[in-house]
Amino acid sequence: MRQYPRIAAIDLGSNSFHMLIAKATTRGYRIITRHRQKVRLADGLTPSLTLNDAAIERGIGCLKDFAQLLNDYQPLQVRCVATATLRKAHNRQHILKRFERVLGATIDIISGTTEAGLIYQGATLDLARPESAMLVLDIGGASTEVIAGIGTEPHVLKSLDMGCVVWQNRFFADGAISARRFADAIDSAKRLIQPLAKTYQAHGWQTVCGASGTFRALQDCLRHYGSGTMSAEFIDYCKNESIKHGHVEQLHQLGIRDDRMAVFCGGLAILVALTESLDIRAVDLAQGALREGLVHTMLAERKRSLA
Repeated sequence: MRQYPRIAAIDLGSNSFHMLIAKATTRGYRIITRHRQKVRLADGLTPSLTLNDAAIERGIGCLKDFAQLLNDYQPLQVRCVATATLRKAHNRQHILKRFERVLGATIDIISGTTEAGLIYQGATLDLARPESAMLVLDIGGASTEVIAGIGTEPHVLKSLDMGCVVWQNRFFADGAISARRFADAIDSAKRLIQPLAKTYQAHGWQTVCGASGTFRALQDCLRHYGSGTMSAEFIDYCKNESIKHGHVEQLHQLGIRDDRMAVFCGGLAILVALTESLDIRAVDLAQGALREGLVHTMLAERKRSLA
């Protein structure tokens, strides 16, 4: 009987660390287990772009758990990538050595373009029709990826220097929510998006999907309010409801989970800027993201090596 290998994909994001362990199959792969921990790495990035000890220790604590899971599941191949916060951190080499020692695996700091391509692959594997024009959005902790493509092939890939943790700390640091703060956060995001708007609109899209925690939080809001579509109007409604409640500690009244409330407004402000700048009418929730893209890439490489 043929044995199919287990593989592990690990994403060290600026807000959360993710691990996905999957088993290769004749038709692709089957997910065995998923794990996610809120590490909030971007919270520890100082103005001088040095990652502080507290954030490093949070990362190490998570990676100890991941190392135990790798030991339990014994995957044949492990791929671990780090994104925006470690791209920016001046002390990244010191951090990498400590992280790799704990995890027991090599960690690659990938470029924003590479990150965007992997996100697109993961987000469109199940959603895309072969000729469907897609726009994929991923609002991470310290960067936002905007990718346009056809089917599963990305054509326009950008990683923007803004994210839910960074924006939360910049505009809603004390937890207070106001119309003025939202306006400032949205305007700042638009300044980064608008120079690219014509390029994306020229490419066009039939479907927009969101592949990060901001969109999962909005999906929770949809369930709470009994609405069915993550429309631009609903996104704006959530912004106004957040302002009405006035503080992040009250966001549970929108149906948002406790572990998401602390960065929700930062991500929502970026999403409002995206919908208004790109004239997005509605967003679907993607079923995959960066780690699914990693698994897909690993399996494709394995298939080529065995051919």
